[in-house]
Amino acid sequence: MAGAIRNFQRVSAILLLFATACGTSGQDATPSTEPPTTPATTTTATTSRPTTTTASVPSTTTSTSTMTTLPTTTSTSAATTTTTPAGPPEAREIVISEPAGIRTMDPINSDGSGQDAPVLTTVYETLAWTSPSGEVLPRLATEWSVSEDRRTYTFHLRRGVRFHNGADFTAQDVVYSVKRALAEGSPVVRQRARNLEGVTATDDYTVVFHLRAPSSAFLFEVADPTGSGFSSILTETAPAHGTAPIGTGPLRFVSYLPGSELVLEPNQDYWDPSAVPGYRRLRIRIIEEETIRVAALKAGDVALIRTDTIEAAAGLVGNPLLEVVGIPEWTIWLHAARTGTTADGAVIRAAWLSLDRQGLADIAFAGEAAPWSTSHPLLAYGQGPTELPGYQRDVEAATQILAEAGYEDGVSLELLYPDQDGYPDAFFEVLAASWTEAGITVQPVPVDQATWLARLVTSDYDLTVTRHGWYANPYRYVLPRPGWQAPLEGVLSELVPALTDLATASDKDRPDAFRRVQLLEAEHGYPFTGVVYVNSHHVYHTDLIESADVTGSVTGDRRNLYLSLVPAGLLPIPSK
Repeated sequence: MAGAIRNFQRVSAILLLFATACGTSGQDATPSTEPPTTPATTTTATTSRPTTTTASVPSTTTSTSTMTTLPTTTSTSAATTTTTPAGPPEAREIVISEPAGIRTMDPINSDGSGQDAPVLTTVYETLAWTSPSGEVLPRLATEWSVSEDRRTYTFHLRRGVRFHNGADFTAQDVVYSVKRALAEGSPVVRQRARNLEGVTATDDYTVVFHLRAPSSAFLFEVADPTGSGFSSILTETAPAHGTAPIGTGPLRFVSYLPGSELVLEPNQDYWDPSAVPGYRRLRIRIIEEETIRVAALKAGDVALIRTDTIEAAAGLVGNPLLEVVGIPEWTIWLHAARTGTTADGAVIRAAWLSLDRQGLADIAFAGEAAPWSTSHPLLAYGQGPTELPGYQRDVEAATQILAEAGYEDGVSLELLYPDQDGYPDAFFEVLAASWTEAGITVQPVPVDQATWLARLVTSDYDLTVTRHGWYANPYRYVLPRPGWQAPLEGVLSELVPALTDLATASDKDRPDAFRRVQLLEAEHGYPFTGVVYVNSHHVYHTDLIESADVTGSVTGDRRNLYLSLVPAGLLPIPSK
């Protein structure tokens, strides 16, 4: 079975999450009660000699905006005969690797990063889930309804579901989970739930959420693809959530050695038997160093890895035992703290205006990226990067803005970033060069993850860079966050009524309300901006597993990937 970076013809469909996220997708209506099935990835045909082709996925255009999709890379290599490991396939253990250890196994302490997803999205479950296409679909809830004023959400729960300790899943578990998050959750979790006034169980299988203000985005919080905050459902009968997680999910927690290894196993009593994977056990080794991870894959010590760099993925193309799969997964963002020099909005506007986004896409990410601008998912009715003011590079205008603000001699800023995220050196080189043209001198400052997070939430930085998966929630990056955007009144007072209008708008009026929010951010230099969105790559050893569906990774969810892993010799199992 030959290795290949597959050209995902369905990338356009994946990116349609932006078109369905906040539009007339019918998410307020009662959805189907059957969990949807995402087919496992199929293998591609091989050719007699290696070739490499780069192609652009066609853009999707509407009357109001142009949706740009990532260029993807396709490569094929010489076919080879693979061997099937000895022993009964149903007894096999799959060993894969993740690049970072889990920070917390308790949803209310998670910051929503993919680092915690191996447990939060597989052991625990949410009432609903967000698919790669952006739909909010049933999971522990079978249906829901929304009051006319959009302040009351009523969920009807799935019957016959049990937690891993045998306890029945009921509405009281939902109430317990939500109230615990509100009382004990991290600042980020409590901030995200600030509009939640209360939750009640009207019977064993009905839960009602009461909001302080109308919201069209609440479903996205309930269906958070990372499982963080109040979205994951816990049971009070097993309260050791941070050390021995008990959920209702398709995988059970077995053990975790911090920084070394996480072990999960299929939940044979899962409420949807078709989703239970065919392997005996899933062992996830934590290997932070990319070169060691790659070596382990080549040696067959692990069956699947995720690479940190485009260079590492490119180096594996052509290996007849490896399959390299690239999908648009990461968005890279810049934050400006509202302290010190960057408290001046003129500095932020000049920095964003002088960014060379195209250069970053072409040089820093070798063409495996595309320019990005807006702090929202690109909706079918939203304005794209080429339509919003302030996102087309204009060094002369940036220089003039600084001069008028009293910075004729330019400004010097520090750029804080977590060193584990694997940004290429060229990323900082292109950033520095583009800003230097406008009189902005930047000094990159790498720190460990814990230090970076502590400084982020206390605004102890000038600029910082982060990377995120896709989110269908259009409010995700405009709502105030501790340390970097709160309160909105201090950033852009006009946004407060604009967001209220957006939250309460009808389907007919929502496009105009959304565009107003986009325009306000673009015109005033909002202190959080997208830079580029980038392909990420998973690589698997075809002697060890037959297929892996990585499409769920665009939302930060690891569930679909883990459930889709098929040991060599077994038929694919649909992912859920």
